[in-house]
Amino acid sequence: MKKKIIIPLSIIVLVFLVANIVTYAYSNENLFEFFFADNNAVQKKIANNLLTRENQKIEIDNYIINLEESLCEKKTQLGYLVISVSDKNGNKVDADIDKKNNTIKSFGKDNRFTFEYEATGTFTKYAEYKGNKLYIYVSFEINNEIWQDTDLNKCIKITDTAKRINKKYKQYNFNLKFVDDCKEFKSKAGVLYLSPLGLRYVTNNTMDELVITIKDENDKTVNSLSNSDNILSESGQKYNGKAKVQYAAEFDELLDLKKVYNIYINENKLEEVK
Repeated sequence: MKKKIIIPLSIIVLVFLVANIVTYAYSNENLFEFFFADNNAVQKKIANNLLTRENQKIEIDNYIINLEESLCEKKTQLGYLVISVSDKNGNKVDADIDKKNNTIKSFGKDNRFTFEYEATGTFTKYAEYKGNKLYIYVSFEINNEIWQDTDLNKCIKITDTAKRINKKYKQYNFNLKFVDDCKEFKSKAGVLYLSPLGLRYVTNNTMDELVITIKDENDKTVNSLSNSDNILSESGQKYNGKAKVQYAAEFDELLDLKKVYNIYINENKLEEVK
């Protein structure tokens, strides 16, 4: 009788362990699961082709700050990061997290660490706890031609307000990896960069009405974006020393570039740059 009881118990324990592993793997610690709405197989394949699973670590006193994952594209200048913060003694890491929207202002004892963004554009940080470990989810869009002015890979700094060098707070950074996974289209008025993460259209003049339509090989609309719907953000920038206007958008779902055949701006077809 004892053997009959032991076997089912061992199976239950095994199932329990597998369930916990699956739960861990698909929790919000995963960049793709956190930022993108659709989790189907095609979307996951696109993400895996772009995703960089990092092993970059910064150790400061008892704090271990680790870049877990990154998803950054150079031409569209969009990026997503997952950063974990843990205590060497296993204690819970303090953090100033907004209870309404989970955005984070600082972390560490007495708000010791803050983020600094050395670019213009959106920079959003969300946070949550998994046990005593703090997870920070970062999304950013660069709307200036930063690689001419600053090191693109080091545009996000972590500032340590407890330490100073030459009267300035000490700063740390990860070496971000930007992939070049993009299609480029041109018109008489400008250039459009399209990646799985989003798009960036650089043109000479402000456009009161702008509709960007992405179509597949059957001329079916894959996505359509308009500045009248506030989907496209507008900003000014310098491009090769000349003033330009930039329109940009981040996609809610990753775009499969293999399905993109044509781009239209206000019904005018753009030419793909091969």
